[in-house]
Amino acid sequence: MKKLIALVFIVLIIGAAYLYINNYVEEGLKAVDINDKTPITVEIPSGSTTNDIAQILHENNLISNIRVFKYHAERTGSDAKLKAGTYVLSRNMNVDELLNTLIKGGKSGNTYNITVIEGLTKEEMAQALADQTGLSYDKFIELMEAPEIFKDDFEFFKDSSLTNLQGYLMPDTYNVYADSREEDIIRVLLREFDKFYREEIKPRMGKTSLTFDQVINLASIVEKEALLDDERDEVAKVFLNRLKINMKLQSCATVNYAHGVWKERLTYEDIEIDSPYNTYIVEGLPPTPINSPGKVSILAVLEPADVDYLYFVAKGDGSHYFSNTYDEHIDAANEYLN
Repeated sequence: MKKLIALVFIVLIIGAAYLYINNYVEEGLKAVDINDKTPITVEIPSGSTTNDIAQILHENNLISNIRVFKYHAERTGSDAKLKAGTYVLSRNMNVDELLNTLIKGGKSGNTYNITVIEGLTKEEMAQALADQTGLSYDKFIELMEAPEIFKDDFEFFKDSSLTNLQGYLMPDTYNVYADSREEDIIRVLLREFDKFYREEIKPRMGKTSLTFDQVINLASIVEKEALLDDERDEVAKVFLNRLKINMKLQSCATVNYAHGVWKERLTYEDIEIDSPYNTYIVEGLPPTPINSPGKVSILAVLEPADVDYLYFVAKGDGSHYFSNTYDEHIDAANEYLN
């Protein structure tokens, strides 16, 4: 009887939670004021992300709930279609009506989306940007290797001694104006990184013994070593544990970067390459980030898992087996690599 009562109680709780969440979302999708048709002019800047757009709409009292707006935009596939421009909106528009308007485009017209994926080197990113924009690969590279052009315009530069922009160009999908030039595109990526730095990285720097540049450096390694987002904090902690005891990182990702090619399995000859990026030989972090990491990898370094692991081996399905001792690591390697 007690088990039945407990089961009924659990079902009731789950049902109540479902109703609460459903009502929470429904309320957030409604118009702020169905009777207010007052026109409100809103400018959505080039390069704005869905989060940026939600913030702008909320600041203008056009939506009541930022989280619900972002959730609904992602759920409906609208988030990658939103366009920059000047819009005349009103508070009697619900979220679907706002999204449809933002998809059609504003009065500024002529925008398109570009996507920068996580883990690209500056050369790969320059090629991706050139392919999507029709602009110059060489000019993108030139700008990426000249951080001094941008150092006075973004706050994160104050805490950094970067020699090129690799690692600091934020992966995301951006809506940009059709007449954007190479420098405009780079500034869009830097603006999003700077915002993430101010809102997410800087407030967490007190939790780590690493410098800001070291955080980005390690995050770039985590980006390549961990395929699954829910393992990134564990992979980050393995490397942090190694740094703490002056143990070599032995990252295959840094060796691949040193060779300039990606190999799933390294040979003994591969890990003997004479390079400051060969963390099988050189202690500590490499000289610079090896790619531009995503937000999840950066946060994983700043808020790593609470584990004592020193080793991990890929299982072959994207996940890893983590271990504390070398013997256990060897056993795992023999199981998953053979």
